[in-house]
Amino acid sequence: MSPLIGIAVNMLPGLAKRLTRGSKPETQDLVETVVREVLNTDDPQEAALRAEDPQLSGELRLRLAEIEAAADKAEQEAQEKLRQAQLEKLRLDIQAASEQRAGELDELEKRLDDKQDARATMVDLNKSGSYLAWGPVLVSTVVVVGFFVTLISLVFLVKSGTANATEGAGQLILQILNIAVGALTAGFATVISFWLGSSNGSQKKDINAAQAQNTVAQIQKDNVRATQAMVDAQNRQTSDLIQRMAAVANPAPVMAAAAAGGPKAKDARQFGKCLEIIFMHEGGYSDHPKDPGGATNMGITHKTLAAWRGQPVTRDDVRNLTREEAGEIYRANYWNALSCDSLPAGVDLVAFDFGVNAGVRRSAKLLQKLVHVEQDGQIGPITVGAAQTLEPEHIINAFSDGRMEHYRSLDTWETFKKGWTRRTTETRATALEMAKNG
Repeated sequence: MSPLIGIAVNMLPGLAKRLTRGSKPETQDLVETVVREVLNTDDPQEAALRAEDPQLSGELRLRLAEIEAAADKAEQEAQEKLRQAQLEKLRLDIQAASEQRAGELDELEKRLDDKQDARATMVDLNKSGSYLAWGPVLVSTVVVVGFFVTLISLVFLVKSGTANATEGAGQLILQILNIAVGALTAGFATVISFWLGSSNGSQKKDINAAQAQNTVAQIQKDNVRATQAMVDAQNRQTSDLIQRMAAVANPAPVMAAAAAGGPKAKDARQFGKCLEIIFMHEGGYSDHPKDPGGATNMGITHKTLAAWRGQPVTRDDVRNLTREEAGEIYRANYWNALSCDSLPAGVDLVAFDFGVNAGVRRSAKLLQKLVHVEQDGQIGPITVGAAQTLEPEHIINAFSDGRMEHYRSLDTWETFKKGWTRRTTETRATALEMAKNG
């Protein structure tokens, strides 16, 4: 992969999904061309340095976003066509099964109608006193009696008569009887069907209906399995792409930082400074009956302390919580969870404070939204690399504005708006001062 494409991926990590998913060569050429045009150089090191310029960075990010949006649209259209094709196939299969079942039912109904017409004709003849009404009775009697007489005769002939006859005569007698039995058997079956109804037809109807239902169910199962296979494949591809992206895209910011003399290592006291801001906002011990968190001290709730210690705790345990233990909880559950040690100074504070107040995943997603990376709620190398390419002041201000938008969307905004506004304003000012001082 071209180093210029590596810079593009660092600017807009989501673009890596398009470049490693079997994209067309012209897509990669387009990305490389855009980077070259915006940064006005072919040299990778010079391009990495120019990418640090906020104006060039913003323009490049916008151009790359347009490419990504076009790729997203093409991919969505392809997926939609595939889904439509699957639905059309399923519709045709179901329609074919329904038509087959309807044809079988029509045939069965015709047979039943014929028999009903015959029975109705016999009933009408009987009501009118016509001697023809006895025709079906006499025919049925002859067929039934003839069937059993022929069958009994066949048994006796086989046992006795054919034993004394010559071989040729015996074979002839048996053939004649077989023909007679076959004809009478068909007539006997017709008589039974006429007088008792078509139980066999009903059985076939049930069997055919069950088969049709099984066919439709199998088609639906196959469609579900195919869809699930597609989702699993997409998930595997996404996971693989993220790993590739971390391996391929991250050298660019490292190279740029090295060329610029390298970023300063974050002072270990930065966490302590941010923690003091948290303690100031959260206050001391409280146990308000309407507070769903229950007993709370320095922002650490009863449940959080119990989970941290791995055992039940009392209100006195919460009341006696030390600042040292509270700091350990904040470092492990919030600071480290948000990768604040890797974020620029000031950005770490706004992410940390909002994570404590509104949840780690919400804070992470807001930051990821502002730096234009996938919003998975986990700050890793991709999010950190993207955050380092933007001005900290810009992220801090945009993050604080997004934080206020979240508060305003809550039902409890009117009740807590003063406290939330004051906390956000104070945190913004402190974070901007941290970013200014490096």
